[in-house]
Amino acid sequence: MNTIPTAPKPMPIWQSVLYTAIPAGLAYIAMWFATPAIKDRFGQPFLVGYLICWFTTELLIFSAALLAFRLENPGTGWQGFKLRYRLARPGWGDIAWAMGTLVGMVIAYAALAFTAKWLATIPAFAPHPAFPPELRPGAEQSLVPGVFMGMPLKGEWWVLVIYLAGWLLNIFGEELWFRGFMLPRQESRHGRATWLVNGICFTLFHTMWKWNLMALFPGSLILSYVSQRRRSTWISIIAHGLLNLSTTLVVAAGVAGWSVA
Repeated sequence: MNTIPTAPKPMPIWQSVLYTAIPAGLAYIAMWFATPAIKDRFGQPFLVGYLICWFTTELLIFSAALLAFRLENPGTGWQGFKLRYRLARPGWGDIAWAMGTLVGMVIAYAALAFTAKWLATIPAFAPHPAFPPELRPGAEQSLVPGVFMGMPLKGEWWVLVIYLAGWLLNIFGEELWFRGFMLPRQESRHGRATWLVNGICFTLFHTMWKWNLMALFPGSLILSYVSQRRRSTWISIIAHGLLNLSTTLVVAAGVAGWSVA
């Protein structure tokens, strides 16, 4: 089996737009239409519909990233996949860069968190009326300990299992798609400016949380810049994964019956 992947073809702007718009549109439909519909149709807590739609969306993105490699490199094995998607084993330097990236993303988001509250007051950027406090900006005071998206968590271990699986698909799916598949091809077209193009694409992917776009933008740029500079998708996987881990820990604490703020 061939282990040398095909050199990434340059990705023109129209393809960057298309490959961003498809998963972004899928995620938007899942969160804004399918999830509230499940809640209304079956009378389930919002969390049930959210888990179904979130898991399905991230599974599709993860599958698309794998399929894109297979179509681009038929007959190429795991070693070729690692080369093409820049998944060489990370060294200590990469891990240090991942930690620095995480810190930079947290600081940038915290500094611009106020923009989410401001954008949410504009009808075009406001959250869906059905969205629970957990999905709204500045609603921490409305959270109920032990309850997540309208559902008591204590003893609901199936929720934790699905959430953990969704978290893994979320991180690996999005990173393999945007940093593994798209970034090297964009780099063949845009050179040093690729991190800017890729960061904009990753920000716009989050249109389902449109009130958060300004706060997410700097962190997306940081993630893309470091991934391009270090030529390592693992850096973005680690940083992105740790950034999103906090909600998973909240769910785990609630399921275990610990105090959840």
